[in-house]
Amino acid sequence: MDETTSEYLDKILNELSNFQKQFIDSSKRFIEAGNKKLYTLDFFASAVNNRAISLTNAYVTLAKENNYLTAVSLIRLQLDNALRFFASTLVADSNDFVMQFLDGKAIKDYTDAKGKKLSDNYLAKQLETYFAGTQKLYTDTCGFIHLSDRHFFPTIAKFEKEDRNIGIQIGSYDNFKLDEKIVFSRTMLEVSKLVLIVVEQWKHEKEKLGALFDSQMPSR
Repeated sequence: MDETTSEYLDKILNELSNFQKQFIDSSKRFIEAGNKKLYTLDFFASAVNNRAISLTNAYVTLAKENNYLTAVSLIRLQLDNALRFFASTLVADSNDFVMQFLDGKAIKDYTDAKGKKLSDNYLAKQLETYFAGTQKLYTDTCGFIHLSDRHFFPTIAKFEKEDRNIGIQIGSYDNFKLDEKIVFSRTMLEVSKLVLIVVEQWKHEKEKLGALFDSQMPSR
């Protein structure tokens, strides 16, 4: 399929619409892993997947309304899901990490096993070592969260250098070209997949814990 057409954009949005099942299946996998023994990280991972579903659904709804100026900011929030759960893999005690998180302690005030504060920027740099492009994506999408030049230029309807005429559009959702919408939507899809990959690491770790527990049980 031609990756520059509206049909291709619809295909991406349709895949995002169906992504809810991926997150639900992911939750089932890690909950059932390790002899179905529950840990605090199970609840943390469940919250991440639940939020991820909400964000993908919201993105599709906004995209279908052609409101990409708002939809694109959700990419940063989806990346936040990946960063925050990734933080739990860097700390010395993941149970304490989750408990303090539930108690209201900001993740940025927590330190990893090396004593480094878990700021979003630090987490993006660390995740970059596993997934190239994370740092740039973090920087770029922050521009849509905070009022920036990313919000200024879409209001310019036309600019004629010769006579210095400039047009400003307010209230219009048609701010981006088709190729930009495709890039945004494809990025949202890839970041959603990243969330799944990061959360899935907990399933693997939990299986190891289950095997370790079984090996320490006295034989009958």
